[in-house]
Amino acid sequence: MSYGYCLDRHALPDGTVSTGERRINPGEAAVVQRIFAAYDAGKSARTIAIELNREGIPAPRSTGHGAPGTWSFSTISGNWKRGTGILNNELYIGRMVWNRQSFVKDPETGKRQSRPNPPEAWVTEDVPHLRIIEDGLWERVKRRQGAIRDDILAARAEAPEATGAERGHRARYLFSGLLTCGCCGSGYIMISATRYGCAAARNSGICTNRKTIARSEVETRVLEGLKHHLLRPDMIATFLAEVREELQKERLAMLQARSGSERRLHEVNRSIAAVVDAIAAGMFHPSMKAKMDTLEDERARLEAELSALPAADPVALHPGLVDIYARKVERLADTLNAPGTRTEATEVLRSLIERIVLHPEPGAPGGHAIELFGELGAILSLCGEGTNARARTGGAGVRQVAMVAGAGFEPAAFRL
Repeated sequence: MSYGYCLDRHALPDGTVSTGERRINPGEAAVVQRIFAAYDAGKSARTIAIELNREGIPAPRSTGHGAPGTWSFSTISGNWKRGTGILNNELYIGRMVWNRQSFVKDPETGKRQSRPNPPEAWVTEDVPHLRIIEDGLWERVKRRQGAIRDDILAARAEAPEATGAERGHRARYLFSGLLTCGCCGSGYIMISATRYGCAAARNSGICTNRKTIARSEVETRVLEGLKHHLLRPDMIATFLAEVREELQKERLAMLQARSGSERRLHEVNRSIAAVVDAIAAGMFHPSMKAKMDTLEDERARLEAELSALPAADPVALHPGLVDIYARKVERLADTLNAPGTRTEATEVLRSLIERIVLHPEPGAPGGHAIELFGELGAILSLCGEGTNARARTGGAGVRQVAMVAGAGFEPAAFRL
């Protein structure tokens, strides 16, 4: 049901209740008129939303569990093409429109997705008894919306960026979508060309956190914080323990594989010897030749497998492994800024971070303390020299680890 209306239900002679006819809700209609008048007077949708929230006026939808919803600029502005949002609802001028969109099922995900229908497919009906807004006010609001839209399109034409598909699938900045407000839990968004701020404070006014912080400072502090914490002695000790554990697993798996092949090879050799003894005793049968051929082929295969398996030598860590680890962590920022690896490295880094919470604190740098949550060990896979554990065989049958990337540390949280 559109905001500004309600269903008029009444008892029928047979004792049932009518499905109800749509009628104007006077209280909500007054709010709709106020929104149109404020927008026509020059106020932004964001400012109107903040004012409505401050006055405690319920929004069109609730947040669930009976809790009242909140107004946001999107509730008011909506999408002009789809006819969503208070300012685009033609029902307010007594015109009901159906079939604006259709739904199709995505063959890959199985989810329904909406698709806008062409205007010629729309179905329109005049319902003058449901009019809330006069034509003159509606037209003035449409002209102002069009002028703002033209300004946005012109700005995009002057400073083109990635294509729409790329904008839809890639984060624009290193930590876009990962930043949250420590006061209300809403996202921190770009509120200017260079600064982040709380979306709830900016768009709906339901959060009192009006502090902002430079994007460059957030990125620098998070990256420096990662480097600092990954180079702590306990983190390095964890890294070395992970290396030992992974190499020990690899050694045990290799021993198991070699043991199984050697055991089967011993059985094949015994079977071949038994066939040879039978032939020598004069018990030859034509089927023995086929059996001997099969056993000889299996013996050759097993011997080839065993020769290809590296020896499960004792494991010793490379004496320079700690220095290699430190160099990899130090190169984190360089990897993220290198043209050839930036995109992939950024995606990997974002996958390791669950969220970054920004707490406004007067004495903190940039007015914010930063708290980081996520998987941090795999950060090493960003820093070059490969992505898998590798080793070289040294003297006296000792395997020396040259480098390991992507050791999996436990989830961590720390303040920066």
